[in-house]
Amino acid sequence: MIRSARHPHLAPASTPEVHPQIPDYLQATAITLGVDGVSVTLLPDAGLRIGSLVVAGRELLVRENGHPATWGIFPMAPWAGRMANATFTDLAGATHQFPPTWGDHAFHGRLYQSSANEQSVSGDGTSAVMYAPLDRAAGWPLSARAEVAAALTGNATAGALKISLTITAEVEQLVTAGWHPCFRRFLLDAKLRSEVGTEGVLSFAPTGVLARDTAMPGLHLVDAVQPAVDGGVAAPGAGATWDDPFVGVTTPPQISWGDDLTLTLTAGSAVTHWMVYDPDDALCVEPQAGPPDAFHRGGAIHLKAGERLSLPLTLEWTAKI
Repeated sequence: MIRSARHPHLAPASTPEVHPQIPDYLQATAITLGVDGVSVTLLPDAGLRIGSLVVAGRELLVRENGHPATWGIFPMAPWAGRMANATFTDLAGATHQFPPTWGDHAFHGRLYQSSANEQSVSGDGTSAVMYAPLDRAAGWPLSARAEVAAALTGNATAGALKISLTITAEVEQLVTAGWHPCFRRFLLDAKLRSEVGTEGVLSFAPTGVLARDTAMPGLHLVDAVQPAVDGGVAAPGAGATWDDPFVGVTTPPQISWGDDLTLTLTAGSAVTHWMVYDPDDALCVEPQAGPPDAFHRGGAIHLKAGERLSLPLTLEWTAKI
């Protein structure tokens, strides 16, 4: 078992959170799910993402902050992670260019910057489904359809949010997909909008981590696995200790914010890699089907027309707040 880097030099912010639970421009289409002591906000017009998860009055997620890749929990499709040089060649041999979103590369697919064209909510307000096309209008040159489902159970003391991403190919194509949760370093008192408690720390047991590609910084070698080592204690100003995909994760990872709240992440069988990114202000734990840059380096999933790729993820908590 290893843990993400600890930051003893950090403390809860001394000033109130400036970002609202639901931004004004997303209020009209936001969907709220609820059970006893728990509130979940789904945002169909912000990439079909989960914008807020409040348990026992504590916000677990980074709120909307002006950058679409650094808040909430958003689905990654039709590729997950970084795509080298923002290009890929499809099965017919045609090469496609995308707008770079991370240096020269393109990350996290197209869905997280799309809007749903259909959604439904259960009568009891505990589950919902959002749908969106993945086509040229969405910035993807092939045709597919995305579905994001969410279901809430339990209560603030012990409960779960199950989310599922399903990609259905309408033509034969290669895809990868994943989830990109951005958890808070410190929990937020949702009413007072102030950070509280101790920092969140990830514990998990990977068998290895992909080696970084020194020739292409920010990318990884899919066939070179190194031992995974503990994150240790981060030095002030050092930035993220990890920005890497881990493999061999068979026991569900856990994030603990001291004794206040423990969150267990259980992913479906299609997940092959867990990308972990841990800057000072967040803890991103990202299950993916296929490695980053799979279109160039191998590991993408081949779907025929009508075939599906599904990625369920369950976030299960126990709280003593």
